[in-house]
Order: sequence, then C-alpha cells, then structure tokens
Amino acid sequence: DATSMAPAATARAWLASALLVCSLASAGARTQRDIAKKTAQMTEEDWRRVEEEWETPEEKEEYEFKPPKARGLDVEKLQREKDPKKRQRMVEDSQKTTGPTMIFATVDYPGCCEDKSGTEEIAKRWNALLGSKGMDAQAYVVDNATILFSTNHGLFADEIVEFALEQPECVATDWNSKRTPGPAETPEWKAKDEVRKAAKAKADAEAKAAKEAAEKAAKRAKRRRRRKKREAKQKDEV
Repeated sequence: DATSMAPAATARAWLASALLVCSLASAGARTQRDIAKKTAQMTEEDWRRVEEEWETPEEKEEYEFKPPKARGLDVEKLQREKDPKKRQRMVEDSQKTTGPTMIFATVDYPGCCEDKSGTEEIAKRWNALLGSKGMDAQAYVVDNATILFSTNHGLFADEIVEFALEQPECVATDWNSKRTPGPAETPEWKAKDEVRKAAKAKADAEAKAAKEAAEKAAKRAKRRRRRKKREAKQKDEV
C-alpha cells in the first residue's frame, strides 16, 4: 500500500548508492575522496540513470507503484455473512472507486472559526503528515471549518479517513454518504453547533421573508402601473 512505498524507495536509494560506488571504482575512482568528488558532481538525472542501469526487470516490477484494484461485491459471501455491520462494510467496500475521490472533514479548535487562517494552518500540518506517511492525498481548506481531502486513488479512502479521525481537531469526516464522528465532536462543540444552526436558520428565514416581501411589493407596483395605464387610456378615449 501507500505506507510501504517509503521504505522501498529508501532501499532503492541505498542500492543505487552501493552500485554507483562499484561503478566508479571500476571506472578508475581509486580512493574514497575520488568517489566522494564524483558523486557530489552528479545530478538527479545521473542518479536515476545509474539506478535504471543496474535495476533488473523483476526489481522494477516490484518497486513500481501499483494502484490497488477495485473489489467487486461477492453476493454469496454477503448472503453468508450474518453480522449486519460486516454486511454494510462489504457493500461500502464494493462501492469504492479506483479513481479520484474527495473526503470532507469538519474541524474545531480554540478560536475556530471566524476566518480561514487557523484552518489553513491545520491543513498545512496535515499535508506534511500525509506526505511523511507516503499517502497519496492533499488537504485543502473549503471554508472556515471544513477541510477537503483529495486523492487520485479512491481505494485509499479508508486510510485517509482513519488519518483524519486520529487528529485532535477533527469533528467528523464525511465520505461515501457516511458521517463518522471524531475526537473534536465534544458536548461543547455540539452545543456550539446547535447555536450556529439556530442562527443560520433564523438568518435564512429572515432572508426568505425579505425576498417574499420584495416580490409582493414588486407585484403590487406592477399592478398599480397597469391600472394607471388603463385609466390614462380611458381618459384619452373620452
């Protein structure tokens, strides 16, 4: 999987270095100083060429990144399974895509969430952690309290969700029509969220009422203009 790629890459780099030393020794670099001087002058392209020259087809196939394959739904296995939760998980696994996938994470932290600055700092830290784990995902700030994870390999979604739920700022994740609560979904957050929802519902109701009032006023004004036109036309006819 993705987390196993970093050790493999390290092993390949070590092997390339060892093979390079052998190559330089055979090419006339007789001392450690000669070898150090030549390796210091090498570019990334040089290192890559050395690695490719010494790499066997079997090693290349082993180290190449291979996206995981999609798993279909085994209906017979599903019918045999008696645990409802396991059956639900089997269905969810069968619906995973090998292509791009997006996962949303709601966050909360001290000072959240008047603006995006705090959430952007969290996204930066999460991106660094994802990179250190070798995970194919990027975190983006969607709004003041929401971070979006984007990956090109949807079968890694479980690992990304698990990563997010380990973070203390994560309230919940939303993926594949499933919401999973995280450590930041505390009673205090729930109370704050209820207040926020009530304020939003009130603001939405007020905006709707103002829109309806404006539409009614526009209709009344339109009727008055029509009536005045008819009255003016009748006077002209007289």
